[in-house]
Amino acid sequence: MTSRALAVDIGGTKIATAVVDADGTLRGAARRPVPVVGPSGAGPSGAEQVFGAVRDCVAESLSVAEIDAADVAGVGCGCAGPMRWPAGVVSPLNIPAWREFPLRDRLRDLVGGAPVFVHNDGIALAAGEHWAGVGRGVRNLLAVTVSTGVGGGLVLGGRLLHGGWGNAGHIGHVTVAVDGPPCPCGSRGCLEVMAAGPHTVRRAQAAGWVPPVGQPADGRTLAASAAAGDQTARRELVRSGSAVGAGLASAANLLDLDAAVVAGGFAQSGPIFWDAMRAGFDRHAGLAFARRLRILRSADPDRVALWGAAAFVLAADRYGGWPDAEPVGG
Repeated sequence: MTSRALAVDIGGTKIATAVVDADGTLRGAARRPVPVVGPSGAGPSGAEQVFGAVRDCVAESLSVAEIDAADVAGVGCGCAGPMRWPAGVVSPLNIPAWREFPLRDRLRDLVGGAPVFVHNDGIALAAGEHWAGVGRGVRNLLAVTVSTGVGGGLVLGGRLLHGGWGNAGHIGHVTVAVDGPPCPCGSRGCLEVMAAGPHTVRRAQAAGWVPPVGQPADGRTLAASAAAGDQTARRELVRSGSAVGAGLASAANLLDLDAAVVAGGFAQSGPIFWDAMRAGFDRHAGLAFARRLRILRSADPDRVALWGAAAFVLAADRYGGWPDAEPVGG
């Protein structure tokens, strides 16, 4: 069997694909923005528009790598959730055009029936960090992404943990503020609503922050304003980092972890965020075994999700474990 996989990474704002060799080498990397589809397009036509971008990315990767779909051992895909796992039927919160979209089946059709494995993007992150990233060799690892949303995945005892419904390690919906704002998931004070980029930007704007003329109101601009001395921007960035630190402390207390890797676009916002995150962790990790957690920065975040998707195929002994049928209630 060929020792390469087609890797697909679908987030809230971008789609990325690559052909990945058994040693982690990426070939034919391609990237597209997730098409912005308005409310009127949140039906079949909008769904196909989004999948069209996936199809174009896959075609580009195969073409640049100079291989056919038949030349890969399988397809691994990390996608924003929620989803029905392992069926790969997805309804990403940040892609409203996809509701109950049969992503696994559509990818299988796209590559001529090759095996396809679709999992939560946070779990793909954990697999990628452990297989080829800064978490390589760590026995008990939590990977967290802080970006458009907050997600995560777990490796325990050197093996990827899936959970009963494929959501193990989904730290984004751990409560970090009991009386906090409502979260799209239906709860309140979740780590995602307290720390993700768009939520943090909205809080800052509500408190009076205005981006510089000509600059977008996004996480990158907010971080730049904070670094330049804007106190409102700084306060909200600190609040975000502190919430992530509290979430990491809770995970360390629960799981007795060796390390946590933090990735994602908003997590790259600079020392203000990271200092607040470490301070938040120190404040909430009171037990000695929890304090030993090492907090690591993802060394190559653009590659990690693709590595993880490929690991579902190329290192199935550690990162596979798909059941033959959907879980009860799936």
